[in-house]
Amino acid sequence: MKLKDIEPLRQVKLLADLDDAQLERLSRGAYLQRFPKGTVLFDPGDSPDFLHVLLEGAVELIGRTSGARETTIQILWPVDCFIPAAALTSTPYLMAARTLEPSQILMLEASNLRRCVREDAGLASIMIALLAGQFREMVRQVKDLKLRTGTQRLACFLLRLWDETGEGGAARLPFSKGTLASRLGMTAENLSRAFRNLEQAGLEVRGSRIVVRDRDKLEAICCLDALIDKQDAALSVQDR
Repeated sequence: MKLKDIEPLRQVKLLADLDDAQLERLSRGAYLQRFPKGTVLFDPGDSPDFLHVLLEGAVELIGRTSGARETTIQILWPVDCFIPAAALTSTPYLMAARTLEPSQILMLEASNLRRCVREDAGLASIMIALLAGQFREMVRQVKDLKLRTGTQRLACFLLRLWDETGEGGAARLPFSKGTLASRLGMTAENLSRAFRNLEQAGLEVRGSRIVVRDRDKLEAICCLDALIDKQDAALSVQDR
């Protein structure tokens, strides 16, 4: 990639402070690509040829069984790197990745990434911080799934969505209710029941449109916990 083409890497918070020479080395063999909605980027068991950096759109990470059952593990929004652990260790993917909407993704060659990490202590520190942040986010997700009821999980998800994207007092679900149910570890029937429960707390649902009429009631249902619901700022490896 030319120097002008590596600027998208600076959108990744952890990479923003790398100098031009570091970014140039990291982006050797890389390219930008646009994918339509519904594109399968890789499947479980595939070998990682690239580290994917989501710049636009949305990507769903999916777990599957040999019997073809599947569930949504995570939904990613820009700007984010996904499954760096596989790219860094050259081990097969444990999940599939599929675009939920048209997406632009920067593809960093995995073998070059590993070489850069071995040779550049600063970049190695950044990758450690990236992996730490994703591990902490996964622990929060597991706690949310295991310590809360389906209605509580839905309420917490909708509050966060409303805070991040709500305009004029309303927000819209960015994907289908089927995907939402899978992400929250629920059946479609349980999700419908949870929506009905939340309507009694002032939540108004019209198709994909969500209106929070009484935030205090919704928060009371959530039982908000800072160690689950508060997101980390950009992490770094501390020297003391």
